[in-house]
Amino acid sequence: MKHLTISICLFFIFPLSLLAQDSKIDSLETALFNSTNRGEELDLLNKLTFELREKDIPRAIELAERAEALAIDIRDSLQLARAKGNLGWINYRLGVWDKAFRYSRDAYMIGIGQNDQRELAMTLNNLGALYYQQRNYNEAIRKFKEAYEIGLKLEDPFIIIRSLNNIALNYSKTERLDSALHYAKEALRQNEAAGSIYFTSFTNRVIGDVYLAKGEVKEAIEIYEYSLEAASHQKLQSFEASILHRLGKAYFKDGNPDKAISILERGKEISKENGFQDELAQTLKNLAEAYDYIGNVPLAFENFKLFIEINDSLDEKADKDRLALIQGMFEVEKSDAEVKYLKSENKLQELRIRNFRLLFFILIISALLLGSLLIWLYMMNKKTKAINKDLFEKQEKVNQQKAKLELQSKELNNSNKLKNKLFSILGHDLKSPVSQLQSVLGLVNNQELSREEFSTISHILKRNVDSLYMVLDNILSWSKSQMESFKVQLSPTKLEATLNPCIELLQTQALAKELTIHTDLESDVKVWADQDLLQVILRNILSNAIKFSKKGSKIDIKSFSEGNQVILEIRDYGIGMPAKILESFGSEQFSILESRPGTEKEKGTGLGLNISKEFIVLMDGDLIFSSQKGKGTSAKIKLKKVQVISEIKV
Repeated sequence: MKHLTISICLFFIFPLSLLAQDSKIDSLETALFNSTNRGEELDLLNKLTFELREKDIPRAIELAERAEALAIDIRDSLQLARAKGNLGWINYRLGVWDKAFRYSRDAYMIGIGQNDQRELAMTLNNLGALYYQQRNYNEAIRKFKEAYEIGLKLEDPFIIIRSLNNIALNYSKTERLDSALHYAKEALRQNEAAGSIYFTSFTNRVIGDVYLAKGEVKEAIEIYEYSLEAASHQKLQSFEASILHRLGKAYFKDGNPDKAISILERGKEISKENGFQDELAQTLKNLAEAYDYIGNVPLAFENFKLFIEINDSLDEKADKDRLALIQGMFEVEKSDAEVKYLKSENKLQELRIRNFRLLFFILIISALLLGSLLIWLYMMNKKTKAINKDLFEKQEKVNQQKAKLELQSKELNNSNKLKNKLFSILGHDLKSPVSQLQSVLGLVNNQELSREEFSTISHILKRNVDSLYMVLDNILSWSKSQMESFKVQLSPTKLEATLNPCIELLQTQALAKELTIHTDLESDVKVWADQDLLQVILRNILSNAIKFSKKGSKIDIKSFSEGNQVILEIRDYGIGMPAKILESFGSEQFSILESRPGTEKEKGTGLGLNISKEFIVLMDGDLIFSSQKGKGTSAKIKLKKVQVISEIKV
């Protein structure tokens, strides 16, 4: 009933709100056209940009860039911060995250200098949104909470409600659903207290997501439908599309596939017409599931195929954008460090000049006053020594800072070299299997390849796809481990349940080389491990064992306990591991090892062993290799055993 009452009230407010917004934009456009004062023109440019930045991005960019240039020309720092803040948000909306970060950070620094609290809060929301895109949700929450505190001090409902919504969204992404629901409901309460309609649709969408995640499907449906009808100061078609694919999914989960399909087809049409790729991908995925459920396989296949194409494109773009954002952050941090170093050098030089002039003046006075000033000269000499000591200490600090900067620069260069090598791997080792798969699928699609011919090469394609999957999984797993928000989740894990999927994944490769895999695992023994990380390690080691095994040989896998540890040994009888690689693997520094071709000329990236080494350390375990040339290799994975304490009966 409470939602219904709010909906009726806001239904009448919403049309008036839209008219008021359009009227405000028209009045700002008129005032800007008639403006003759440059300061007034700059203020109007920033206000009009803010009103248009969600509605007409090309026009908003034009106005924001005009405002930035004018603010620099008339040296108005306050308005410059607002222009850069607008440009930061516009670039965020365009997905140009590195530019968005630079503009937002500039606005934040100017805002601190000018003590412009409102601009600080707006920019903190921009920066939080960028951390959200980087999937660093904890840092994003910190930024939004800081903006929220400023909004409370300013008693600004727009900032308060915007920050609360962003906090709720990020908590929902970290699966802290109760916290997400708390902040979303607080946003609704603040709207009601202020008599406003800021972001009400968005707030209810977050609440619907929480209910759906909790399995409260009917409540989620009610909230989503209300969110579509609720008034808000912004009503965008992209938002409608985002609600429709959620609502369709909820109806499907509620056992109403026909209703779900009707809603999803509507969302699909809106997303296609407006080019909303993210919403279209989610809609297609949900449609494929719904059509499959009712037995319409052709439509299910058609929608799923479109989903795969769009989703792959979106993932590729997101990865590139995140890399650009990370690189932009690195460059900004490096330039900041260089600026700090130059400032410290300038201050030191100014201090030297000042002391030299002071000393020269003292010498002249001393020559004139001679004996009567000898005592005074002694005191000044003492003071000079103290200054020199202070200068020496400051010089030492500068030297330490310089050494630190050189170390950071070296680390950054190493990081760039590693990144370039990763790109080289992606460009070289992934292109070939994808091209092969594309060519074969093209022949199949054009009906130029018979079923018998396709069967002949299918196992080769399967092996190439499995190899491609391993490379991508290694790179993505390692990239995820480098993020601040990455956490290892150790839990009691059975080795057999973790190992079997890895063997199934690589079974095709093993059969192609006529290999026999024997397993002898202790039953009912559990280890402390993160199952996802352990699977990455097992896949890499087992893949190497297959790769370097001789055709028709075998691979032995066994486990046994030693004290409070469980040792899982994977042994092959292949060509063995060179001493150089064993030595490189023992090094503490992460590097991409030189990959060798397998016994059947199989290719690799060199990432697998070092990723395995990093992940086993994260799980407080150990990975030891031993090998003899021509006799094979043994890999021993050591993990802590889950101790079962028997109940003592008295």
